[in-house]
Order: sequence, then structure tokens, then C-alpha cells
Amino acid sequence: MKRNLSSTYQTPLRCKDAPALSITLSKYVSHRLGRAPQSQAINFLTKPFCAPTFTQFWWYWNPVFGYYLYFQCYRPLRKFLPRSMSVLVTFIFCGIIHDLPFNLVAALHGNSRSSFTLTTMFMLLGLIVVLTEAARVSFSSVPVKLRWIIHLVNIFLCWRLALYLTTAA
Repeated sequence: MKRNLSSTYQTPLRCKDAPALSITLSKYVSHRLGRAPQSQAINFLTKPFCAPTFTQFWWYWNPVFGYYLYFQCYRPLRKFLPRSMSVLVTFIFCGIIHDLPFNLVAALHGNSRSSFTLTTMFMLLGLIVVLTEAARVSFSSVPVKLRWIIHLVNIFLCWRLALYLTTAA
């Protein structure tokens, strides 16, 4: 039986109807990916890569990490920063968290130079989210299979640019 990829996509929660802070991680993941383990496994990649915007891609990507970023970083920032700045700072924080293990291992092996390539990559990804959101860019009219390519190319190009920016001597 052929699976319709676009039927698994649902609009993510907006800030005003986001789950309360008291929601458990388990309920949060079920809300984002479904209840059954099989549907969670399928939706883990299907929902983000079928998303019609970069904002919605990141809303669905890695719900466990997203849970903590949303409730411990983004929502507190929204109390005193505009949405676009809160999104960008959250992406930068996410990059720092991703860079920490690599920088710690490098430091343990005597390399004192930190590159922060992932921080730079996440900053670029955050900028794309903020800018495409402001410009109201949507891929809803693009076939679902091409959305996969769009999202993969976006990540790849941000990675390559970050690598260039952080390793060019």
C-alpha cells in the first residue's frame, strides 16, 4: 500500500496554543509524532521533511531536544525579546550545545582552538528560518518529495558555509 506523505503532516502548534509548561516529555513527543511507536518512527522523518516551511521543519525535528529548547530557552526569551530574536538566540544556543562535545574532546586532546562550526551552522539555519518566516516563504505548492530535497539542501549549504567560515585561515 502506497503511503501518502502529505497526509501525515499536521500544522504545528503556534505559540498561543502551545502545550502548557507542565506537559510531560512523553506527552509532548506523542503530540508531535503520534502515539504508536511505529507511527513515531515514520513521522520522525516524514513530518519534518514534508513540512511546507523551514519553521515547521524545525518544529518537528528532534522533538526530545526541541522540548527542552522550547520550554527552557525559547519561551523564557519570548518574555523580553521579539519572536525573531528569540528564535535566532535559540538556534545559536542549540549550536553551542551541539558544539560542546566536540570542543571538550578537542580540549582533552590538547587542541585549544575551538571552531564552533555547528554554532555557526545553527545560526545560519536560524537566520533562514527568521528571514523566510518574515517573507512568508512556503513550499505548500511544491510536491512533497521535492520538499525533502529543499530541506536537505538547506542543511547541507548551511553546513558548508559554516565550515568555510570557521575553518578558513
